[in-house]
Amino acid sequence: MRYNAHFSSVKLHMEKWLSRDILVSNLAVVITWFNAMGWFDYICSSHTIYPRLVKMFYANLEPATTCVANSFVLGTPICITPDLVAETLGIPNEGITNFHDIGKTEALGICLEQPNVNPIMNVTSGNLPITSRLILLLVTNTFLPKEGSHTLPSERDLKFVACVKNGTQINLPYLIVNHLLSRPNHTPYPMLLSRILSTVLASFNIDIPDDEQSVKPSILSLYICIIMFFLLYFRTLYL
Repeated sequence: MRYNAHFSSVKLHMEKWLSRDILVSNLAVVITWFNAMGWFDYICSSHTIYPRLVKMFYANLEPATTCVANSFVLGTPICITPDLVAETLGIPNEGITNFHDIGKTEALGICLEQPNVNPIMNVTSGNLPITSRLILLLVTNTFLPKEGSHTLPSERDLKFVACVKNGTQINLPYLIVNHLLSRPNHTPYPMLLSRILSTVLASFNIDIPDDEQSVKPSILSLYICIIMFFLLYFRTLYL
């Protein structure tokens, strides 16, 4: 309980100050949802990033008609499937693989926690309740990272958040592979890919050179990890 004296309120981006109790109660709810999805340990995980190897993977990424990512790194064939992602991250490989059956109005209502919403309204992250905003932060930075503004969620982002909140199981490994295949000019999942590449290369008895460029997780990744630390800490206190 020694942490309790360290802060009595917090401030989210462009928001009024929130009391500690309000933040804790919202974090506790988010913990419950991510535990139900089986993703909590993945969110808290960390791994050294090998930028050059990640770029090499994307540079050699072959066109695909199925949810399988084939490439070459250091002359070694790399095949990433949803099964491999699930095994690497320790998360379930089951659930919906798209959001076509979820209506936009339904998703908006769940995200905004309002029974009646205007389906054509423009939603920003600032319009969302705290729990929805915390999930959105992880969707746009970790689960399905995207370029550009993170304050203007896409329809897919909102449907993803809605599924987490209403308990609809999402096949995250499938979505991850599909997402990296759809971003040939972008390099998402550097930490995950570095983890997979190091494991695959080791299985071929290929060591990553000692002088290979490596970096620690980014400030944003560390920020997310800090959030998850507080989630884990408060879970032990309040759940």
